[in-house]
Amino acid sequence: MNWDLYINFLIAMVAIINPLGIWPMWSELTNDASSTVRKRIAFLVTGTSYIILVVFLIVGKYMLQFFAIDIEVFKIAGGILLLFTGLSMLQGEATQLDDRMEEGLTDFSLAKQRFRKILVPLGIPMLAGPGSITTVILYGSLSGSFIDFVSMSIIVLMAFIVLLIVFLSSSFLEKNMDGIVFVVFTRIFGIIVTAIAVQFMVEGLGEVFPSWMEGHSAIEPDADKP
Repeated sequence: MNWDLYINFLIAMVAIINPLGIWPMWSELTNDASSTVRKRIAFLVTGTSYIILVVFLIVGKYMLQFFAIDIEVFKIAGGILLLFTGLSMLQGEATQLDDRMEEGLTDFSLAKQRFRKILVPLGIPMLAGPGSITTVILYGSLSGSFIDFVSMSIIVLMAFIVLLIVFLSSSFLEKNMDGIVFVVFTRIFGIIVTAIAVQFMVEGLGEVFPSWMEGHSAIEPDADKP
């Protein structure tokens, strides 16, 4: 078993999913729901995102090959999608729901209705987005056996268990933190998400147009000049 690969993959997944960073968005999108409904929404969001990533982990490379999509182009497209999410977070729009009224006979029915409304952007592209999908595809391409795929699927599950624990602890965190903290964290995380989006687009464009990346940067001093 390739333990170095597994450890690196676990660190990468936890960093990209960023449970503490995404928590303010989760709180804003679900804080009006009852505790039972929130728990069911948490399981729906994490479960759906986990399934999406495992599918890309196993067959992502072949899916891109089938549709003749290069990973570089995927980075550019995913970066653009993530950019809109980051900008909406900065403007406070990503956590706003026009309709928070759900009707249902059971808590699970209410949870499903809210889940449909917050799947974008919380599930896609925040959790199962360009960063996490690209990561699982790249690491999946390094897997050489069935054991590797099983182990890496378990690693993805471990990362989402951490996220689920954070989601289920929301009530405790909200009681002990001022509301302004959510706003500040959401804006800060929006800046980070926007920067990550630009980074993905730059990397993709640099791989598509390598000569562009080799040119002189306007923000870096020229080492050849005195």
